[in-house]
Amino acid sequence: MKKLIVMFFAISLMCAGWGCAMFQKQDTADTSSPSKAQGFNQQFYGFPDVPIPKEVEMVNERSFVYETPAFKAGVIVFRGNVDPASLENYFKINMSKNGWRYINSFRYKDTVMNYMKEDRTCNIKISRGAFQTELEVWVGPADKGSALTPGPTNATK
Repeated sequence: MKKLIVMFFAISLMCAGWGCAMFQKQDTADTSSPSKAQGFNQQFYGFPDVPIPKEVEMVNERSFVYETPAFKAGVIVFRGNVDPASLENYFKINMSKNGWRYINSFRYKDTVMNYMKEDRTCNIKISRGAFQTELEVWVGPADKGSALTPGPTNATK
């Protein structure tokens, strides 16, 4: 019985040490992606003007960024144990601070928020999963003659 207790204690210590090592690994910042000065509870992945809360982690297998000298576009996927409503509120506050203009949002099971900047659009999709919340950030070029810019309507022609 004593051997069983000692063995259980040893395994518990190993698991605790392994768990602490995992937390230390998560705290290290991803230096492979360009980022500007990180503010309170935000970091930047791929797009230096789209803030991401530190409570979510990037899913590399489902993310990509396409870049040319003229523009950068792509999707970056994140997961984390975050309340979807607080994540929506985070973007409502921080996207405008980074120069994005709120266009609209759709909400049912998922939440989709649409933003626009000079020549780009940003679509943010927040989905509640079984155990975690999933966040997709899509950035791409905007059509210069889109309906979002003021111009003549059919009624005035």
